[in-house]
Amino acid sequence: MTHSTASPLPSQVKKPLSRSERSERKIRARNAAQRAEQAENADQSQNADVSDIKQNNAFADKKNIMWVLLSGAMALTFVVMLFLPDTGMGGGLVSTYSAMLWCGFFGAALWLYRAASGWAGFAYGSVAGLVIQFISQLL
Repeated sequence: MTHSTASPLPSQVKKPLSRSERSERKIRARNAAQRAEQAENADQSQNADVSDIKQNNAFADKKNIMWVLLSGAMALTFVVMLFLPDTGMGGGLVSTYSAMLWCGFFGAALWLYRAASGWAGFAYGSVAGLVIQFISQLL
């Protein structure tokens, strides 16, 4: 009687794995899961439309015209308020800061859209806002 109920069958005996064997097994399992995920993503991308694949990240896209339009609209709002009577924006330090800030944002967005330095655009826009504020005080 070679196989009693007290001794396990040779196919059921589990050899304890060393630390390196366990880490290799984890690495193989992780790589297999990554390959399966990549294969699944490849299948999904082949079935998807081109418009569904492209993800538009408005914050990272420097060529997004919406930032130029929005900052230009805000700059135009504050510049127009500088020239209109009784808007509360004609004089004072806040009018100078707001004109410089929003014209600077518009300049930065415009320069980034043109693939130039955003900091240079902000500086040029701020100077333009300051000049416009001085002109509004003279008129």
